[in-house]
Amino acid sequence: MIDVSKEKRRELYTSPQVEIIKTIHKRLTSNLQERPTIEELSKEYLINPTTLKDTFKGIYGQPIGTYMKEYRIRRAAVLLRQTQATIAEIANKVGYENQSKFATAFRDVLKIPPAEYRKQNVSD
Repeated sequence: MIDVSKEKRRELYTSPQVEIIKTIHKRLTSNLQERPTIEELSKEYLINPTTLKDTFKGIYGQPIGTYMKEYRIRRAAVLLRQTQATIAEIANKVGYENQSKFATAFRDVLKIPPAEYRKQNVSD
């Protein structure tokens, strides 16, 4: 069964809107330490804030904040498995200045504390 409402919403995005959102996505995921606001992004890319939020969610399936939180944590999980960097260093690399907030976000997304995740998933 096809969700017609989703299909109709997809058709409402213009090609330039989609390209802008893809550019914004690339910027957000390329430099995780940078945390621009919706307002800053909308001014920089000349796109209405509501259009930015709605189109991003339509393309990537989640609001920007939720998407970026999960993206950051999944990137941190890779670093925990593949590097010897401290949890604080990894937290900083993925955009968290506060290790406690990082640990809370990590548990929210992956349901396990970062130190425990590392113990269970360390690469030799």
